[in-house]
Amino acid sequence: MMRILALVPGGTGNQLLFFPTLDTLKQQYPNAEIDVVVEPRAIATYRISQSVNRVLKFDFSDRNSLADFGNLLGTIRDREYDAAILSKPSFSINTLLWLSGIPKRISFAGAGEFLLTDVIPVDPEEYIAVQNHNLLIGLGIQKPASSIKVNLPKNDLDWTSGEQKRLDIQKSGFILLNCGAYANYPAESWAEIARSIQAKLPDLPIVAIDSVNNADLLKQFTTKFPNLLITSPTDIGKLTAMIASANLFICAEGDAMQLGVAVGTALVAILSSTISASALLPIQEKRVKYVQAVKGQSLKDIPAKTVLAKIWEG
Repeated sequence: MMRILALVPGGTGNQLLFFPTLDTLKQQYPNAEIDVVVEPRAIATYRISQSVNRVLKFDFSDRNSLADFGNLLGTIRDREYDAAILSKPSFSINTLLWLSGIPKRISFAGAGEFLLTDVIPVDPEEYIAVQNHNLLIGLGIQKPASSIKVNLPKNDLDWTSGEQKRLDIQKSGFILLNCGAYANYPAESWAEIARSIQAKLPDLPIVAIDSVNNADLLKQFTTKFPNLLITSPTDIGKLTAMIASANLFICAEGDAMQLGVAVGTALVAILSSTISASALLPIQEKRVKYVQAVKGQSLKDIPAKTVLAKIWEG
């Protein structure tokens, strides 16, 4: 039986952008065992994936000791993988993979690339999901990348139906907002967006996602826009199902944005200037719209009227 290991540093968004690669691997090798190594914060992402057999935990961003690397190396050796794919160049991880004896070791050009068997060039302007999918060239797979797909458990869909009843929005439909953290896009701008939408679409409720890091923002937002409804999904499955149920998803840059891409809901994303929109989003899709801060500015510098213009454009 073929065994393939994918090592994917980063949070939920990074994992979702790797899903098309994992899905193609599963299609190409239906009987293979496909395992992933991810950071603790991202493990829950694989609750909505159907292409992975086993999820291993390793904090790529931590200052790992030799014992930490030794434990991971031991686990990898025990599994006797045929191929390993690393989504972010790393001298230490490339060294670990070389020491593991895995015959195929694939990653992008970068630190420690001489320890790999296959080095894949990367275009930083290309959609990251496609960049990741290009790693499969090292396995002789030349298929185009599919879109991000997720699997929603029935209990999460049931929870979303109940949540819409609780909010009394099951018949009207709704617009969903993911506002991000307090230091992200400001409450006054969100309130201006909400007031404009309500003026044009008075029968379409506006719902904001509550999360652990945006309590202050939502408190200010609700003060400025009392009609705001709040939903509090307790895990990634429920959050994904709620996004899938919305008529429109407006979000600040972050992990939830990739969930919006995955479920196919019409999306307006508010992006920082750090990474190009073409790398973060499938901008060729008509349902995906975005506004982006100009270089040297932050999300806070994007006027609400700019976001509203993007919402209302044809």
